[in-house]
Amino acid sequence: MATMLFNNQGLSRAELWNMSELSNPRKNSRVARETIVALPHELNLDSYKSILTRYANAIVERYGVAVDVAIHAPGRDGDHRNFHAHVYCTTQVIEDGKLGRKAEIEWSDANLKKAGIPKGKAQLLAVKQLWEKCVNQEFYRLGMDERIDHKFEIKGDKIPQVHVGPHGTKLARHGKGHESDEWQINQAIIAYNNVVSLQQKRTEKMQNQLQTEIQSNTSTPQKTATAYGGLAASQEAAEEALKQVKQRTQEQQKNESEQIEAERWKPAQIDPNKGSVINMFQQDSQGVYRWTKGRNEGAEAFRDTGKAIHSQTTNSWALAAELELAKAKVDAGDWKEIRTFGSEEYRRAVWIQGQTMGIQVEGYKPTKEELARYGQAPAQGLAGDQKSAAEATQNRFQTDQKFQNKFEKNSGTASTPDNSNSSPSRSPKM
Repeated sequence: MATMLFNNQGLSRAELWNMSELSNPRKNSRVARETIVALPHELNLDSYKSILTRYANAIVERYGVAVDVAIHAPGRDGDHRNFHAHVYCTTQVIEDGKLGRKAEIEWSDANLKKAGIPKGKAQLLAVKQLWEKCVNQEFYRLGMDERIDHKFEIKGDKIPQVHVGPHGTKLARHGKGHESDEWQINQAIIAYNNVVSLQQKRTEKMQNQLQTEIQSNTSTPQKTATAYGGLAASQEAAEEALKQVKQRTQEQQKNESEQIEAERWKPAQIDPNKGSVINMFQQDSQGVYRWTKGRNEGAEAFRDTGKAIHSQTTNSWALAAELELAKAKVDAGDWKEIRTFGSEEYRRAVWIQGQTMGIQVEGYKPTKEELARYGQAPAQGLAGDQKSAAEATQNRFQTDQKFQNKFEKNSGTASTPDNSNSSPSRSPKM
C-alpha cells in the first residue's frame, strides 16, 4: 500500500540496507530488527501513515536508528481485516549518514545494567506502550470510541493460538483445513476465545451500567429547603398568601421531579415506516438476540426461552424489540398476555415503552402522573359470563388500528419470530 523512510539521512532504501549488511559482515549478524504491527481495519491509509509517522519518529528520537516502514493490505485469500505494517529498524545508530555503535535496544541486559538503563524486557514494554499511544491518539483525533491495549492481561481467560505454518495455512485457504491438525486446533481455540470475548463485553457493559447508575444517583439534584415568604396587610391576608405560596412551591417541586424523572429514561420513538426494531438485533440458535452495531456490538440484549424473554438492559430500543417479539407471540396464540417481571425500574421502563407502541403490558402499576402522560389504565372490571370475559381479555391486546395497518403495510406482515430477519442487520437508525 505504501512505504516510508525515517532518519535515513539522504540514503535511499537500497543504500541504507546495503550499508547495514556491510556493517554486519558476520554470518549470524542481525542486519535489521523487524516488528509487525496490526493496523485497525476501521481506519484508512492516511490514518495508518499518521500513526506510523508518530511511532517511527518516537523510535528515532529514543534510539537514533533509521526506520523503514512498509504498509500491507490483506491478502486476497486471508482475513480481509488484516491490515498491517512491517517496521524495520537498523540495529545501529545512524549518524552523519553512517552506521555507528549498536543501538541500546540491542544491548545485552548485563551491559544495560552497567549503564543504568532499563533492561530489554522493560524497553520492549515501553515500545508496546508507545504503539498503543500512537494508535489511540488517532482514534481520539477522529472522535472514535475504539481503543487498543498493549497489556497481555487484557486477554483474560483467552487461549493463545498455535502456530499453523505455511503448509497448514495453504491447506486452509484451499478449503482443506481439516487436513491440518494445527489449523483444527486453532479453530477450536478461536471458538472458545469468541465466547470469552462476549463474556468480557457483557461484564464490561454491566460494570459501565453500574457506574452510570452510581453517577446518576450522586448527580441527581436534591431538593433543598428554600426560604419563602412576604408581607401582608392582615393575619387573614397573610394566611391566604401563605396557602398560595405553598401551592406554587408544591407545583414547582412536582414539575422539577417530573423533569428529573423524564431525563433519566425516555422511550424510543419508533417510526413504522422504517421497519421492525427487532431487525437491529441478530438471533442465534439459542434464542439469544445480540446488538449488530454500536458500542455494544456482539453483546447480548435479550434472550427468548419460549415462555419468557429475559432482558439484559433497559435500553429503550432493546425494550421495543422485546415488545415486538412478545406481541408476535400473543398474536400467534403462544402467549395469552404480556406480563413483565423483575425490578421496578425495568417494569416501569417496559410499560412506558409498551404504551408508546400501543402494546399493553401487565405486571406494573403506573402512577396517576404516568397514566396521564403515557396512556390510560389497563382494561379491567367484571363480565357477565366466561365468553365476555375472554373477549374483554383479548381486546386488551389489540393495538390502535391505524398504527397496526400502517405497520403491516410497511413491513409486509406482522413481525413474528418466523419471518423476522435473523441475519445481521444494518437497518437505518430508528
